[in-house]
Amino acid sequence: MLEKPRLELNSLDLGVLVREISASHPRYVSQIYRGVDSSYILRLRGEEDVRDLKMVPGKAIFLAPGIYPVHGQLDDFASMLRKYLRGCMLRSVEHVAGERIARLRFEGRGAVYDLIVEVFPGGGLSLLDERGVVILSTSLRRGEPYSWPERRATVSGRDDALRLLSSVEGRLKIGVALAREFGLGTKYSNEVLARAGIPPSKKVAELDAGDKEKIADTVECLLKLLENPKPTAYKTGDEYVAFAPFPLIHISMQGLEEVHTASLNEAVSLAYESYARAVEASEHKQRIEEEIRKIEKEIAEKRALADQLRLKAQELRELASILHMRLAELKDLWAELKAGGSPSGILKSLDRSTGVATIELDGRTVQLSIREPVTDQIDRLFNNAKTTMKGAENILREISELEEKVMRLKSKVPAPQAAAVVEVRRRGTEWFHRYRWSMTSGGRLIVLGRDASSNIRLLKKHLDKSDIVLHAEVRGSPVAILKDGAGSGEEELREAAILCASFSRAWREGLSTMSVYWVGPDQISFTPPQGTYLPRGSFIVKPPKNYIHVPLQICIGYSERLGPIVGVESWVKSEAVVYAVITPGQEDASTVAKALAAKVAESLGLREDSFRLSDFEALIPYGRCRVLRWSR
Repeated sequence: MLEKPRLELNSLDLGVLVREISASHPRYVSQIYRGVDSSYILRLRGEEDVRDLKMVPGKAIFLAPGIYPVHGQLDDFASMLRKYLRGCMLRSVEHVAGERIARLRFEGRGAVYDLIVEVFPGGGLSLLDERGVVILSTSLRRGEPYSWPERRATVSGRDDALRLLSSVEGRLKIGVALAREFGLGTKYSNEVLARAGIPPSKKVAELDAGDKEKIADTVECLLKLLENPKPTAYKTGDEYVAFAPFPLIHISMQGLEEVHTASLNEAVSLAYESYARAVEASEHKQRIEEEIRKIEKEIAEKRALADQLRLKAQELRELASILHMRLAELKDLWAELKAGGSPSGILKSLDRSTGVATIELDGRTVQLSIREPVTDQIDRLFNNAKTTMKGAENILREISELEEKVMRLKSKVPAPQAAAVVEVRRRGTEWFHRYRWSMTSGGRLIVLGRDASSNIRLLKKHLDKSDIVLHAEVRGSPVAILKDGAGSGEEELREAAILCASFSRAWREGLSTMSVYWVGPDQISFTPPQGTYLPRGSFIVKPPKNYIHVPLQICIGYSERLGPIVGVESWVKSEAVVYAVITPGQEDASTVAKALAAKVAESLGLREDSFRLSDFEALIPYGRCRVLRWSR
């Protein structure tokens, strides 16, 4: 039987996680977020990339492969963490040996802080000052010193394991002894015994010398494997259900699929997000079942009330019918009573002060008023029967609606939140990442401004003597620079011109072709002729201009090396795993982006939500296009 999805992060795992996190220094805290679950997220910027450190009190800590673009609502703790830690440098990450506690040290603005992350059940997050006093905490009182646990003894090797086996109480099961007394936890206790071939239920006193030697040898082997990890995640279907710093025999024997990851942090990230989805699915199912129970209880109560009303309506109709059949007799009785008589027969009693006569008809005792015509009272009984029956029918309709609601709820498949998307974000260290950019088929860089201000900034800061400047013959065209364009041929000039024209207003107007001119750097000026004014965001182009007439047709695609890219087909085709050739049209960018993401995900064997659609949408000029064809 497969293990249920769960998350078991023990002290040995934490030690490996902390070593990996420490190896990624230096990093500084650019922002702090609340996760969509119960987590807190530190966004850490390094020299090469930006990654999120996710901390789930009492559950987990790991450095995600990228960043989480979706966040939850800030709480007071996250807001205060921002006040203290934003802009600070993460100087060190330490593991408290034998415990499921990590200490993160931050420095900034002349202060030193320790963030204590407890991943044992009931644990929390606590921010300490230099004296070790709690400043903030999710679980502890502020202003008091943080109480460190006593250092727990941990098994250090073969000899230590043999010594511990000799001192452990004999009545203990060996599985419990290894997990608790050796500090291995359930996962590694099971692994040691699986490799040693000893059942976990065997008592320590039942172990012979050979058994103890096997256990001690296996413990030493396990500790060596922890020193040189080969991180592994385990999955069943699409869900990751376990992780380890190295392949575990006792888990592999369950038939789970092994997935080798670049780090244990990545393996924990995969397992945690699957665990979070499983928890959300379970809670979602419980919420539905609780709602169904409440509705079914309401249905039972309404059905009982409807039955009572129908019975009452039936009794009122029957009584009214009996009275109507004896109407002549009742009229005579009424006349005699009003005359002062005291007839016997159906009359049982008469209260002349209230005018209420008690009569008996066909075994029924009825009270009627002699001050009101019998016909009016019979009519009222019939009307009351109708009203009561209508009330029962209304309740039955309500029951029908509630039953339909129950059916809809029962047919609902638990719908937890989608898997948390981790967006891999490399540091944009290249200057052209601030602009729109592409490449020619010859490997030259094309850089385009995004608006009037970035056009001017691009020309003033990044235009070199060997470059070529391009501009479409239409208002609202971006400036394009072909770097080292002076040495390019006609084809590369044409490719840069196509990109420049495609991101001009000609695309929005639905034109199929456009004229683009190119000039040298010395033909660009920001000084207007004497006595004239140059509007902000404008520049002067000195003649002569060299014109190229080009089609409006570009490609958008996805490169495993560069991510989402845009350019002419000759370059995009060489980089992208999937791409689309587009031209001006009326198809919405979101539709095309979704289709592109689906094709890329299928090609790479990833989930569609592994990509942020807005990154693809941003490549499509003016948010509209027509797809001419897809790459094969």
